[in-house]
Amino acid sequence: MCKPQAKVVGVMEEDKKMKQLKMFEEIGAKLKKGFSLKDFFLSVLLIAQEGFGFYNGAVLLEEDGKLRIAASIGYPKEVVKTLLIDIEKGEGITGSAAKERRTIVVKDVSKDKRYIPAVVGAKSEIATPIIASNSLLGVLNFETTELNAFDETDVKSIEAIASLIGAAILNHKLYRKVKEELEKLSLLYRLGREFSKTIELPELLPLIADLIKKSFHFDHVAILLKDEDGYLRIKQASEGYPKELKKNFKVSIEKGEGITGSAAKSGETIIVNNVKEDERYIEGTPGIKSEIAIPLKVKGKVIGVINVESTVKDKFTEESKKVLEIIASETAIAIENALLYEQMKKAALIDELTGLANYRDFRARLNSEVGRALRYKRIFSLVMFDIDFFKDYNDNNGHDVGNVALRKVGEILLRNKRNSDMAARFGGEEFIIILPETDRRGACAYAERIRKEVEETKFPGEEKQPNGRLTVSGGVAEFPADGSTAKDIIKAVDMAAYAAKNSGRNKVICGKST
Repeated sequence: MCKPQAKVVGVMEEDKKMKQLKMFEEIGAKLKKGFSLKDFFLSVLLIAQEGFGFYNGAVLLEEDGKLRIAASIGYPKEVVKTLLIDIEKGEGITGSAAKERRTIVVKDVSKDKRYIPAVVGAKSEIATPIIASNSLLGVLNFETTELNAFDETDVKSIEAIASLIGAAILNHKLYRKVKEELEKLSLLYRLGREFSKTIELPELLPLIADLIKKSFHFDHVAILLKDEDGYLRIKQASEGYPKELKKNFKVSIEKGEGITGSAAKSGETIIVNNVKEDERYIEGTPGIKSEIAIPLKVKGKVIGVINVESTVKDKFTEESKKVLEIIASETAIAIENALLYEQMKKAALIDELTGLANYRDFRARLNSEVGRALRYKRIFSLVMFDIDFFKDYNDNNGHDVGNVALRKVGEILLRNKRNSDMAARFGGEEFIIILPETDRRGACAYAERIRKEVEETKFPGEEKQPNGRLTVSGGVAEFPADGSTAKDIIKAVDMAAYAAKNSGRNKVICGKST
């Protein structure tokens, strides 16, 4: 049976993640609108203050090696007016963060000699550099009246906000440059305006490819992104690319395969105005005579390549190269922001400790599964596991070892699930699994397999457990036989798991008799 205290902690953590996800959605909405930089900075600080509950915050921008406050909340007017921090000397916590180009978290400012008193009552501080295109633009700083107020989730979120601020600054500068160059950079202006309409990668990539193709009258445009294995893969291609090419094409960056792989490896744009004379060319579409590959770089690192092809020989000039490189710079920032946004959305649905789905994502999936089962008269099963004597395990071994055990159980669940299944951390030491199209008998067999694997797995310190090893008790419930609503089916599986614990533990109770 689930423990109320563990559930409360889980709900509190969930509320925090939800607030932070809402905060990023609000910042994203601000980016979609026209704005002055100062107004944008103030909006972000206010959103962050509400989302995190911080005492005060500031955006400081770099100017001639110094940091000045560009926007702030909670700081005295005199501080805002006169504060000037030397980056080279690493003055203060903000100056140190700028000089070292890394986030600095101070749990207790009274114990840090670098701390510059600016507001009354500050006890902990975080400063993260604002960097875009490998250039230091400033520092994002927050202080709070609580000691050790910033956890790992807060740090990641604040770094993400700094990244968005950097992108906004860079976008603002590029926007002004576009207006000045008019005809020459008109596409960049249009592209930046279109970018502001979306922060979702599936919508962003087709938009980029289509604008480049239509504006320059190119034959083919492809956007390739780097994967975890160091290969470039086509993530978006304009019409005309063979389906098999879109699906299976990949080139090694390390080996510099093809013109795109060579551009990614060197980090430089490559123009080939007669592909027949270049041995690097990999034929993909018929009739191509010219090709240009422009690396997409963020903070000096290649994240992908924009590849453009033409059926016209000598199509690409130095002028088109210059404009495409500016577009690539803007595109790289937009893609990085989109990827960051996707990561933040995903993080809000994942339990950080185990890598399983969290309670919020589980409830959304369960509601969807219930609706589908009712609509199509299908069945599914729930399986719940509770680690036996987990309080004893934590008391005897410490919470760090307890976290190791939770992660290992999570790994077992991930390893044994089908693509259609969902394994989630229900709260504390409880886990729950949705098994679509699975009856009670099949779910029971699955649950017994998991129980046995946990029993046979070696856990540190398990010899101190009452039964000499770490085990789980499980329950199974089938929809709709054991409950025809989400609430009822959860209650049924919870009762089955509770019965397993009350009847000796390290066993599975399969709900109604089969």
